[in-house]
Amino acid sequence: MKSNEYIDYITALEGRRILSKDERTDLMTHYNGKEGEAYFKAFLNTLENISYIHSFEFGTTNHVQIDFLVATPHKLFIFEVKHYRDEWYFENGTLKNNYGIVTKSPITQVQYMKNELHKLLHDYGIFLEIESFIVFTNPQFIPAGNWPHDQNILFLNQLNKIVAILSSELPNNNHQILNLLLEHESKHSTYYQKDFLTYYNLNLAGLKCPCCRKMHTIKVLEQKVHYNCTYCHTSMTCEKIVLFNLKELYILKRDSFTLEEAITWCSPISKYRIARVCNKHFTSGTRRNRKFYLK
Repeated sequence: MKSNEYIDYITALEGRRILSKDERTDLMTHYNGKEGEAYFKAFLNTLENISYIHSFEFGTTNHVQIDFLVATPHKLFIFEVKHYRDEWYFENGTLKNNYGIVTKSPITQVQYMKNELHKLLHDYGIFLEIESFIVFTNPQFIPAGNWPHDQNILFLNQLNKIVAILSSELPNNNHQILNLLLEHESKHSTYYQKDFLTYYNLNLAGLKCPCCRKMHTIKVLEQKVHYNCTYCHTSMTCEKIVLFNLKELYILKRDSFTLEEAITWCSPISKYRIARVCNKHFTSGTRRNRKFYLK
């Protein structure tokens, strides 16, 4: 299973059954990463005359993914964003938290990024200085023990230092370099394979809110066009709710589904409304034994 499909799969599975320890860890890592990157992107967007690319991937044999790459006339800046929470400390070249979870040292990660980016730029006769920073964006993150003082490590309360660093490089834009790099982008995350046994059963059925992703919080009232989530209090059309949940059915089954399966999956919404969504948003085969595929 491709890595992006795996994330979609366990996201759809969340709330429908108890996830395994590995699944929970992978999903938490994904959510935390997205939240941290979204926050840092919002921070960069407050700065004037900034040129950057987000989630830049390159390399064939040696794959590299850079969270944020900021270009200035005389220097490139790599920002590796970590959204860890709780206590973390360095131990034997790794980063370890107070629950015993161990991950690669971000110092080693950014050094590898710098080396590979230098190689790519040198291939095109570009010789720019590259400076890297590791940014911890979670307000609930606690650096414990002895942390290295000779590295560019910044915490949430130190983001103003980035403002000062980038402002000193004004005018801090270099669209040409970023455009050149984007021409050689290679999205490995779309085809990286992860071995994983899938699980599908109609016992996983039930309505999930498209906004807060909570199960069994949609108040279904017949003849109503809009339904409300009793958890996040969002008002949504019936069509939006059915479409979201049928997409999760398709992801979990990893195959087409019948109208009968769709009706069971989205109960207690009426079968007529479910059929309309199937016909509008999915493709199907012959009229006999029809099965629906995602467009």
